[in-house]
Amino acid sequence: MKAILLLALLCLAVASANYAGFKVVRAYLENEKQIAEVGTWELDVWSRESTLGIGWNDIVVNDNHMVELLKLEVPFDILIDDVEEHLAEGQRDLEQSRSDKDAMLADFFIAYHTYDEYVAYYTNITTAFSTIAKFTPSIGTSIQGRNIFAVTITGTATGTKKKIFVSGGQHAREWIAPATTAYLITQLVTLYGSNAAVKTLLDTTIFQFAPLVNPDGYAYTWTGSANRLWRKNRRANTGGTYGVDLNRNWNDHWGGQGSSHTPSSDTYCGTAAFSEPESTAVSKFVLANGPFAGAIDYHSYSQLILRPYGWTNALPPNDARAKTVGDTIRARILAVNNVAYTSQPSWQLYYTTGSAQDWYYGQANVPLSYTIELRDTGTYGFQLPAAQIKPTGAENWAGFLYFAQSV
Repeated sequence: MKAILLLALLCLAVASANYAGFKVVRAYLENEKQIAEVGTWELDVWSRESTLGIGWNDIVVNDNHMVELLKLEVPFDILIDDVEEHLAEGQRDLEQSRSDKDAMLADFFIAYHTYDEYVAYYTNITTAFSTIAKFTPSIGTSIQGRNIFAVTITGTATGTKKKIFVSGGQHAREWIAPATTAYLITQLVTLYGSNAAVKTLLDTTIFQFAPLVNPDGYAYTWTGSANRLWRKNRRANTGGTYGVDLNRNWNDHWGGQGSSHTPSSDTYCGTAAFSEPESTAVSKFVLANGPFAGAIDYHSYSQLILRPYGWTNALPPNDARAKTVGDTIRARILAVNNVAYTSQPSWQLYYTTGSAQDWYYGQANVPLSYTIELRDTGTYGFQLPAAQIKPTGAENWAGFLYFAQSV
């Protein structure tokens, strides 16, 4: 069996939400024999270096899996010694950061927020800055009927303006992504009246944000620590499984390598391209409001700035410029907190098909399209502490400001 098919098995989610006895290890798979064996274990893959499996893979394992890794001579490091305790620690951090309601009202970025709190926040901030910001309550609804909202920001100057699109929160468990898109929106609207660079930018640019693309999955991750690591949307699939990976559902080389046709898989691509109302709604919004000069889709984790393509190792015609912009985003991020991101083509991380980034570039004709994987590199993984929201936002604001000025 080819390695690409074996990875489809490797990407299958842990069947149970019970993580007792599980750890997260960074395993260094070196050959197809190792991939073939590990691929039969149906593990939850949190992050990885390559779709082919050669290289490091952050995987959720139990003690029996670790014994087998040793038999296979697979070197590995333990990133998280107890996933159940890791989830409990994340829950404690969540409760502590949200315990002071007055402090949360004074500073939105000291804690993570629910779907309803995001709706209220965007309603309030766009009302407060109504001359430059507009909240669109719904550009479409999710599989469970929640609104997918959008925010538009532009300065008061008239004339022809370039357009930039930003999305976040396609993967439910990646809470830092919608938190960071909220941070960027807040910086744009609050600095317009006092920062010359932001005023110039907004007077020449229209920003369109879809800050939380997967509202059902996101809401589900708030229903208890056992569900905190949910990734997909909440479609009821055949066989009693749930969810489609929205970032494998876009109509650009849909259904190929890097995605799965197995409904239980965390990378399940759905029954067809744009089978899901969430990806369909955002794609229609992009086409209706473009053309866009640039686009970013925010995710976590791994600290990466990824550019097309994900589906092939061929380079797009504008790769030289895209590399320069991506490398400079990296440099601007690094200068803030000395946190290093890596700039590279998506396929060098792993092959993906049906991704938003490639659709923005290949189908919506967005010249500069990126996926940015936010903090961290595995210490906390998807449960980045609330104390890191503001530093993550600050460093990415620097990168985003450069990106918006340069496209």
